[in-house]
Amino acid sequence: MAHPAGGRHARVPSPSSYVRANVRRRRRPLRFPLVTGLGFLVALLGLALMVGLGIVPSPLTAQTLKAPKLTAAPPTQSTVTSSYASSTAGATPAGSPSTSTPAASPTRKARVVVSPASATPSPLPSPSPVLVPTPTAEYQTPTGRNELAWSEAILRAFGDPLTTANIVSMGYWMQNEAGHPPYGIVGANNPINVSEPGYGGTPIQNEGGGYFLYSYPTVTDGIHAIVAYLKRPNYVAILAALKAGVGLSSPSLASEFLVYSGNGYSTVPDSWGASQGRPET
Repeated sequence: MAHPAGGRHARVPSPSSYVRANVRRRRRPLRFPLVTGLGFLVALLGLALMVGLGIVPSPLTAQTLKAPKLTAAPPTQSTVTSSYASSTAGATPAGSPSTSTPAASPTRKARVVVSPASATPSPLPSPSPVLVPTPTAEYQTPTGRNELAWSEAILRAFGDPLTTANIVSMGYWMQNEAGHPPYGIVGANNPINVSEPGYGGTPIQNEGGGYFLYSYPTVTDGIHAIVAYLKRPNYVAILAALKAGVGLSSPSLASEFLVYSGNGYSTVPDSWGASQGRPET
């Protein structure tokens, strides 16, 4: 007689096998959540790696990669220098990739520095022009500007200073010797009437004692004759006064002027010379 399966003669599982089967039945529902969690974690790690390497842009990196747009400042005047403009003079134009220079802030205000005007040194005074004497004829005494030119030329020939005292005294000396026919005579190119032979001179009047009044052919000849004549021992004090630049107004020169003029005058000027006005300087 057959016994149905599961009766007394059916194999009874051991307690340990029953426990293992029960454990397997309990663990089976936990496998899917565990695998799903591990996969999600791996996905997050991969995404973080790609963001870190820049393969996948994030909203933060996209915002930081955008450079601020610069607005070109209007050019300043040539007399004003801007420290901001000079610092950005070599910047790359807008739209071009910049390699080393960081982009300037568009809100930064330029600091304008006005360059001070350079001090221009005042020009040195130009030297006085050298006057050239105009030749004079017989009975002609130089006047005005030509008298000044003759005075300066005679003083230069002696190497004397062109002081006002010297120039005025030389002018008065010429005016003391001035004359007109028939009273007095003046040699050509000989405004103070020296009696020096040579230098192309022509005697025009006998002064007595072997002296003659001369006319000279040129201004240069006349000046050389005047220098030679006054260097005689009779006129040491006159030359010393001119060398000192003090002029010829000192009363101590009276004796030498009396010798020079043949007792005609002892001062420079005398009344005749002073009546012609103060010489030009």
